[in-house]
Amino acid sequence: MNLKSKKINMETKSNIYTKLLAFQKLGISVKKDGKNPHFKSNYATLNEVLDKVKKPLNDLGVLIIFTPDTDGLTTTLLDTDSQTFVTGLMKYTNCDTPQKVLSCNTYYRRGSLVSLLALEDEDDDGTKASEPVKPSKQSLTDAGFQKALVRITTGEVGVIEKLQSAFILTAEQKKELTKILA
Repeated sequence: MNLKSKKINMETKSNIYTKLLAFQKLGISVKKDGKNPHFKSNYATLNEVLDKVKKPLNDLGVLIIFTPDTDGLTTTLLDTDSQTFVTGLMKYTNCDTPQKVLSCNTYYRRGSLVSLLALEDEDDDGTKASEPVKPSKQSLTDAGFQKALVRITTGEVGVIEKLQSAFILTAEQKKELTKILA
Protein backbone atom coordinates (compact mmCIF):
# COMPACT_ATOMS: atom_id res chain seq x y z
CA MET A 1 0.00 0.00 0.00
CA ASN A 2 1.39 3.39 -0.98
CA LEU A 3 1.01 5.97 1.77
CA LYS A 4 0.84 9.71 1.20
CA SER A 5 0.18 12.54 3.56
CA LYS A 6 -0.44 16.23 3.21
CA LYS A 7 2.21 18.49 4.70
CA ILE A 8 0.89 20.02 7.87
CA ASN A 9 1.39 23.40 9.42
CA MET A 10 3.27 22.71 12.65
CA GLU A 11 1.40 25.59 14.32
CA THR A 12 -1.86 23.68 13.90
CA LYS A 13 -2.74 22.17 17.27
CA SER A 14 -5.17 19.68 15.84
CA ASN A 15 -4.46 17.74 12.68
CA ILE A 16 -4.95 14.27 11.27
CA TYR A 17 -1.99 12.92 13.25
CA THR A 18 -3.20 14.21 16.62
CA LYS A 19 -6.65 12.81 15.87
CA LEU A 20 -5.25 9.43 14.83
CA LEU A 21 -3.24 9.39 18.05
CA ALA A 22 -6.44 10.14 20.00
CA PHE A 23 -8.16 7.32 18.12
CA GLN A 24 -5.37 4.85 18.91
CA LYS A 25 -5.53 5.84 22.59
CA LEU A 26 -9.16 4.62 22.62
CA GLY A 27 -7.77 1.08 22.41
CA ILE A 28 -10.34 -0.09 19.88
CA SER A 29 -9.92 -3.65 18.73
CA VAL A 30 -11.86 -5.62 16.18
CA LYS A 31 -13.29 -9.08 16.61
CA LYS A 32 -12.38 -11.74 14.08
CA ASP A 33 -15.97 -12.51 13.11
CA GLY A 34 -15.34 -13.93 9.62
CA LYS A 35 -14.06 -17.37 8.67
CA ASN A 36 -11.90 -18.10 5.64
CA PRO A 37 -12.37 -21.81 4.90
CA HIS A 38 -9.77 -21.63 2.14
CA PHE A 39 -6.92 -20.84 4.58
CA LYS A 40 -8.73 -22.15 7.68
CA SER A 41 -8.32 -18.79 9.39
CA ASN A 42 -10.42 -16.08 10.99
CA TYR A 43 -10.47 -12.38 10.13
CA ALA A 44 -12.32 -9.21 10.99
CA THR A 45 -14.94 -8.50 8.32
CA LEU A 46 -15.40 -5.08 6.72
CA ASN A 47 -18.69 -4.66 8.62
CA GLU A 48 -16.91 -5.40 11.91
CA VAL A 49 -14.13 -2.91 11.15
CA LEU A 50 -16.49 -0.14 10.03
CA ASP A 51 -18.80 -0.78 12.99
CA LYS A 52 -15.91 -0.32 15.43
CA VAL A 53 -14.06 2.62 13.82
CA LYS A 54 -16.50 4.84 11.94
CA LYS A 55 -18.28 6.49 14.90
CA PRO A 56 -15.13 7.09 16.99
CA LEU A 57 -13.36 8.59 13.97
CA ASN A 58 -16.38 10.72 13.08
CA ASP A 59 -16.61 11.88 16.71
CA LEU A 60 -12.99 13.07 16.38
CA GLY A 61 -13.85 14.90 13.14
CA VAL A 62 -12.17 12.34 10.88
CA LEU A 63 -13.94 11.35 7.68
CA ILE A 64 -13.29 8.02 5.90
CA ILE A 65 -13.31 8.30 2.11
CA PHE A 66 -12.93 5.33 -0.25
CA THR A 67 -12.16 6.30 -3.84
CA PRO A 68 -11.96 3.57 -6.48
CA ASP A 69 -10.35 4.36 -9.84
CA THR A 70 -8.70 2.44 -12.65
CA ASP A 71 -5.49 1.87 -10.66
CA GLY A 72 -6.95 0.71 -7.38
CA LEU A 73 -8.72 1.82 -4.25
CA THR A 74 -7.55 4.89 -2.34
CA THR A 75 -8.54 5.22 1.29
CA THR A 76 -8.36 8.71 2.76
CA LEU A 77 -8.67 9.70 6.41
CA LEU A 78 -9.47 13.42 6.40
CA ASP A 79 -9.42 15.71 9.43
CA THR A 80 -12.40 17.95 8.65
CA ASP A 81 -11.11 20.72 10.94
CA SER A 82 -7.55 21.16 9.66
CA GLN A 83 -8.09 19.61 6.20
CA THR A 84 -5.02 17.42 6.76
CA PHE A 85 -5.21 13.83 5.61
CA VAL A 86 -3.45 10.53 5.11
CA THR A 87 -4.12 8.21 2.20
CA GLY A 88 -3.31 4.67 1.24
CA LEU A 89 -3.56 3.21 -2.27
CA MET A 90 -4.04 -0.50 -2.82
CA LYS A 91 -3.51 -1.33 -6.50
CA TYR A 92 -5.90 -3.72 -8.20
CA THR A 93 -4.53 -7.12 -9.13
CA ASN A 94 -6.59 -9.84 -10.80
CA CYS A 95 -9.67 -7.60 -10.73
CA ASP A 96 -10.76 -7.89 -14.35
CA THR A 97 -14.55 -8.19 -14.00
CA PRO A 98 -17.08 -6.00 -12.18
CA GLN A 99 -17.69 -8.79 -9.66
CA LYS A 100 -13.97 -9.13 -8.93
CA VAL A 101 -13.59 -5.34 -8.61
CA LEU A 102 -16.40 -5.24 -6.02
CA SER A 103 -14.80 -8.13 -4.16
CA CYS A 104 -11.40 -6.40 -4.28
CA ASN A 105 -12.95 -3.16 -3.01
CA THR A 106 -14.47 -4.95 -0.02
CA TYR A 107 -11.17 -6.65 0.78
CA TYR A 108 -9.13 -3.47 0.18
CA ARG A 109 -11.45 -1.25 2.25
CA ARG A 110 -11.02 -3.57 5.21
CA GLY A 111 -7.29 -4.00 4.69
CA SER A 112 -6.56 -0.31 4.25
CA LEU A 113 -8.48 0.66 7.40
CA VAL A 114 -6.76 -2.04 9.43
CA SER A 115 -3.40 -0.76 8.15
CA LEU A 116 -3.99 2.99 8.36
CA LEU A 117 -5.50 2.77 11.84
CA ALA A 118 -2.99 0.20 13.15
CA LEU A 119 -5.81 -2.09 14.24
CA GLU A 120 -5.06 -5.47 15.73
CA ASP A 121 -5.36 -8.10 13.01
CA GLU A 122 -4.21 -11.69 12.61
CA ASP A 123 -0.44 -11.76 12.35
CA ASP A 124 0.76 -13.08 9.01
CA ASP A 125 4.48 -13.52 8.72
CA GLY A 126 4.09 -14.24 5.02
CA THR A 127 4.15 -18.00 5.42
CA LYS A 128 0.42 -18.55 5.05
CA ALA A 129 0.09 -16.06 2.22
CA SER A 130 2.94 -17.63 0.24
CA GLU A 131 1.91 -21.26 0.70
CA PRO A 132 0.59 -22.87 -2.46
CA VAL A 133 -3.16 -23.24 -2.48
CA LYS A 134 -4.27 -26.83 -2.25
CA PRO A 135 -7.10 -27.53 -4.66
CA SER A 136 -10.35 -28.26 -2.89
CA LYS A 137 -11.34 -30.63 -5.70
CA GLN A 138 -9.63 -33.74 -6.98
CA SER A 139 -8.89 -34.52 -10.60
CA LEU A 140 -11.39 -36.78 -12.32
CA THR A 141 -9.83 -40.07 -13.44
CA ASP A 142 -10.34 -41.28 -17.00
CA ALA A 143 -12.35 -44.24 -15.70
CA GLY A 144 -14.58 -41.94 -13.66
CA PHE A 145 -15.02 -39.65 -16.65
CA GLN A 146 -16.04 -42.56 -18.88
CA LYS A 147 -18.64 -43.65 -16.30
CA ALA A 148 -19.98 -40.10 -16.20
CA LEU A 149 -20.21 -40.02 -20.01
CA VAL A 150 -22.35 -43.15 -19.95
CA ARG A 151 -24.66 -41.50 -17.40
CA ILE A 152 -24.89 -38.35 -19.55
CA THR A 153 -25.65 -40.24 -22.78
CA THR A 154 -28.38 -42.24 -21.05
CA GLY A 155 -30.11 -38.97 -20.18
CA GLU A 156 -29.33 -38.61 -16.48
CA VAL A 157 -29.95 -35.00 -15.49
CA GLY A 158 -27.38 -32.87 -13.63
CA VAL A 159 -24.33 -35.06 -14.23
CA ILE A 160 -22.31 -32.33 -15.96
CA GLU A 161 -22.99 -29.82 -13.19
CA LYS A 162 -22.00 -32.36 -10.56
CA LEU A 163 -18.76 -33.12 -12.43
CA GLN A 164 -17.85 -29.46 -12.73
CA SER A 165 -18.56 -28.70 -9.08
CA ALA A 166 -16.89 -31.81 -7.63
CA PHE A 167 -13.84 -32.39 -9.84
CA ILE A 168 -11.02 -30.64 -11.64
CA LEU A 169 -11.51 -31.52 -15.30
CA THR A 170 -8.66 -31.82 -17.78
CA ALA A 171 -8.71 -29.82 -21.00
CA GLU A 172 -9.56 -33.02 -22.89
CA GLN A 173 -12.46 -33.80 -20.57
CA LYS A 174 -13.82 -30.26 -20.97
CA LYS A 175 -13.50 -30.58 -24.74
CA GLU A 176 -15.42 -33.87 -24.71
CA LEU A 177 -18.21 -32.31 -22.60
CA THR A 178 -18.41 -29.37 -24.98
CA LYS A 179 -18.90 -31.79 -27.91
CA ILE A 180 -21.74 -33.52 -26.04
CA LEU A 181 -23.46 -30.23 -25.24
CA ALA A 182 -23.25 -28.98 -28.86
